[in-house]
Amino acid sequence: MITVEVRNQDMVAVTAQGRTNLPGTLFGGSAPLLRPFLPRLEELLPPDERGRGSNYISSTLRVHVNMVRADEERLRVESEDRSVEITKSELESILEEKYPAFEHHKLNLPGLLFLQSGPALQACTLKKLNQDHGVKVPGGRRTQRYVFHTTVISIRADPEVINIEFDLDRLPSVSDV
Repeated sequence: MITVEVRNQDMVAVTAQGRTNLPGTLFGGSAPLLRPFLPRLEELLPPDERGRGSNYISSTLRVHVNMVRADEERLRVESEDRSVEITKSELESILEEKYPAFEHHKLNLPGLLFLQSGPALQACTLKKLNQDHGVKVPGGRRTQRYVFHTTVISIRADPEVINIEFDLDRLPSVSDV
Protein backbone atom coordinates (compact mmCIF):
# COMPACT_ATOMS: atom_id res chain seq x y z
CA MET A 1 0.00 0.00 0.00
CA ILE A 2 1.19 3.47 -0.80
CA THR A 3 -0.25 6.87 -0.02
CA VAL A 4 -0.13 9.95 -2.18
CA GLU A 5 -0.44 13.23 -0.35
CA VAL A 6 -1.73 16.18 -2.38
CA ARG A 7 -1.47 19.69 -1.01
CA ASN A 8 -2.43 23.03 -2.51
CA GLN A 9 1.11 23.72 -3.71
CA ASP A 10 1.01 20.43 -5.64
CA MET A 11 -2.21 21.47 -7.36
CA VAL A 12 -0.77 24.91 -8.15
CA ALA A 13 2.23 23.26 -9.81
CA VAL A 14 -0.08 21.29 -12.11
CA THR A 15 -2.79 23.88 -12.81
CA ALA A 16 -0.98 27.23 -12.40
CA GLN A 17 -4.04 28.44 -10.48
CA GLY A 18 -4.14 29.85 -6.98
CA ARG A 19 -5.34 28.13 -3.83
CA THR A 20 -8.16 25.65 -4.35
CA ASN A 21 -10.67 23.90 -2.09
CA LEU A 22 -8.94 20.51 -1.89
CA PRO A 23 -11.94 18.40 -0.79
CA GLY A 24 -14.00 20.08 -3.49
CA THR A 25 -11.62 18.90 -6.21
CA LEU A 26 -13.06 15.41 -5.71
CA PHE A 27 -16.29 16.79 -7.20
CA GLY A 28 -14.71 18.59 -10.14
CA GLY A 29 -15.26 15.99 -12.84
CA SER A 30 -18.16 14.78 -14.87
CA ALA A 31 -18.36 11.10 -13.89
CA PRO A 32 -21.95 10.06 -13.16
CA LEU A 33 -21.25 8.32 -9.83
CA LEU A 34 -23.02 10.90 -7.69
CA ARG A 35 -25.92 11.72 -10.00
CA PRO A 36 -28.43 9.50 -8.12
CA PHE A 37 -27.37 11.13 -4.85
CA LEU A 38 -27.57 14.78 -5.91
CA PRO A 39 -30.81 15.42 -4.02
CA ARG A 40 -29.08 14.31 -0.79
CA LEU A 41 -25.85 16.13 -1.61
CA GLU A 42 -27.87 19.30 -2.19
CA GLU A 43 -28.31 19.41 1.60
CA LEU A 44 -24.61 20.35 1.81
CA LEU A 45 -25.30 23.62 0.02
CA PRO A 46 -26.39 26.71 1.94
CA PRO A 47 -30.21 26.96 2.06
CA ASP A 48 -30.29 29.93 -0.32
CA GLU A 49 -28.49 27.88 -3.02
CA ARG A 50 -30.82 24.89 -3.00
CA GLY A 51 -33.60 24.13 -5.46
CA ARG A 52 -31.71 25.13 -8.59
CA GLY A 53 -31.41 21.71 -10.22
CA SER A 54 -28.87 18.93 -10.72
CA ASN A 55 -26.46 20.86 -12.92
CA TYR A 56 -26.22 23.64 -10.36
CA ILE A 57 -25.64 21.17 -7.53
CA SER A 58 -22.90 19.41 -9.50
CA SER A 59 -21.09 22.62 -10.37
CA THR A 60 -21.46 24.25 -6.94
CA LEU A 61 -20.81 21.32 -4.64
CA ARG A 62 -17.01 21.59 -5.00
CA VAL A 63 -17.04 25.05 -3.40
CA HIS A 64 -18.95 23.98 -0.29
CA VAL A 65 -17.33 20.65 0.62
CA ASN A 66 -15.05 20.83 3.70
CA MET A 67 -14.20 17.19 4.29
CA VAL A 68 -14.42 13.88 2.46
CA ARG A 69 -13.77 10.36 3.74
CA ALA A 70 -14.14 7.30 1.53
CA ASP A 71 -13.39 3.67 2.17
CA GLU A 72 -14.65 0.35 0.84
CA GLU A 73 -18.03 0.67 2.53
CA ARG A 74 -18.97 4.36 2.62
CA LEU A 75 -18.45 7.86 1.41
CA ARG A 76 -18.93 10.69 3.89
CA VAL A 77 -19.02 14.30 2.71
CA GLU A 78 -19.20 17.27 5.09
CA SER A 79 -19.90 20.94 4.60
CA GLU A 80 -19.96 23.26 7.62
CA ASP A 81 -22.38 21.60 10.06
CA ARG A 82 -24.02 19.27 7.51
CA SER A 83 -22.98 15.84 6.29
CA VAL A 84 -24.12 13.21 3.81
CA GLU A 85 -23.19 9.55 3.84
CA ILE A 86 -23.48 7.26 0.83
CA THR A 87 -22.90 3.55 1.29
CA LYS A 88 -21.65 0.97 -1.15
CA SER A 89 -24.83 -1.04 -0.67
CA GLU A 90 -26.95 1.98 -1.73
CA LEU A 91 -24.93 2.36 -4.91
CA GLU A 92 -25.09 -1.39 -5.55
CA SER A 93 -28.87 -1.44 -5.25
CA ILE A 94 -29.24 1.47 -7.69
CA LEU A 95 -26.95 -0.23 -10.19
CA GLU A 96 -28.63 -3.60 -9.68
CA GLU A 97 -31.86 -2.11 -11.02
CA LYS A 98 -30.18 -0.66 -14.11
CA TYR A 99 -27.59 -3.35 -14.81
CA PRO A 100 -28.73 -6.67 -13.26
CA ALA A 101 -25.96 -8.75 -14.89
CA PHE A 102 -23.14 -6.55 -13.60
CA GLU A 103 -20.94 -7.86 -10.77
CA HIS A 104 -21.76 -5.18 -8.18
CA HIS A 105 -19.67 -6.74 -5.43
CA LYS A 106 -16.61 -5.53 -7.39
CA LEU A 107 -17.56 -1.86 -7.04
CA ASN A 108 -14.83 0.14 -5.41
CA LEU A 109 -16.38 3.23 -3.83
CA PRO A 110 -13.13 5.18 -3.23
CA GLY A 111 -11.96 4.42 -6.76
CA LEU A 112 -15.27 5.60 -8.19
CA LEU A 113 -15.10 8.78 -6.11
CA PHE A 114 -11.60 9.44 -7.40
CA LEU A 115 -12.88 9.07 -10.96
CA GLN A 116 -15.44 11.77 -10.08
CA SER A 117 -12.56 14.20 -9.48
CA GLY A 118 -11.40 16.67 -12.06
CA PRO A 119 -8.47 16.23 -14.43
CA ALA A 120 -6.21 18.51 -12.36
CA LEU A 121 -6.34 16.25 -9.28
CA GLN A 122 -5.86 13.15 -11.41
CA ALA A 123 -2.86 14.68 -13.22
CA CYS A 124 -1.36 15.81 -9.92
CA THR A 125 -1.83 12.32 -8.45
CA LEU A 126 -0.19 10.67 -11.46
CA LYS A 127 2.76 13.04 -11.11
CA LYS A 128 3.11 12.35 -7.36
CA LEU A 129 2.78 8.58 -7.86
CA ASN A 130 5.76 8.78 -10.20
CA GLN A 131 7.83 11.30 -8.20
CA ASP A 132 7.24 9.93 -4.71
CA HIS A 133 6.85 6.20 -5.39
CA GLY A 134 8.34 5.52 -8.83
CA VAL A 135 4.97 4.30 -10.10
CA LYS A 136 4.32 5.10 -13.75
CA VAL A 137 0.77 4.65 -14.94
CA PRO A 138 0.61 4.21 -18.72
CA GLY A 139 -1.06 6.98 -20.69
CA GLY A 140 -4.53 6.63 -22.06
CA ARG A 141 -7.75 7.61 -20.39
CA ARG A 142 -9.17 4.09 -20.20
CA THR A 143 -6.01 2.64 -18.68
CA GLN A 144 -5.79 5.40 -16.08
CA ARG A 145 -9.49 5.06 -15.22
CA TYR A 146 -9.02 1.31 -14.74
CA VAL A 147 -5.97 1.80 -12.51
CA PHE A 148 -7.70 4.45 -10.39
CA HIS A 149 -10.94 2.49 -10.02
CA THR A 150 -9.11 -0.69 -9.12
CA THR A 151 -6.35 0.55 -6.81
CA VAL A 152 -7.65 3.58 -4.85
CA ILE A 153 -8.75 2.07 -1.52
CA SER A 154 -9.30 5.13 0.64
CA ILE A 155 -9.48 8.90 0.41
CA ARG A 156 -9.26 11.44 3.20
CA ALA A 157 -9.55 15.08 2.24
CA ASP A 158 -9.69 18.26 4.26
CA PRO A 159 -8.74 21.87 3.46
CA GLU A 160 -5.02 21.15 3.99
CA VAL A 161 -4.40 17.80 2.31
CA ILE A 162 -5.88 14.96 0.29
CA ASN A 163 -4.51 11.52 1.18
CA ILE A 164 -5.17 8.88 -1.45
CA GLU A 165 -4.25 5.33 -0.50
CA PHE A 166 -3.47 2.85 -3.28
CA ASP A 167 -3.22 -0.93 -3.23
CA LEU A 168 -1.20 -1.72 -6.35
CA ASP A 169 -1.45 -5.45 -5.63
CA ARG A 170 -5.02 -5.24 -6.97
CA LEU A 171 -3.66 -4.84 -10.50
CA PRO A 172 -3.26 -8.02 -12.53
CA SER A 173 0.31 -9.12 -13.04
CA VAL A 174 1.72 -9.94 -16.46
CA SER A 175 1.57 -13.66 -15.59
CA ASP A 176 -2.19 -13.34 -14.88
CA VAL A 177 -2.90 -12.12 -18.40
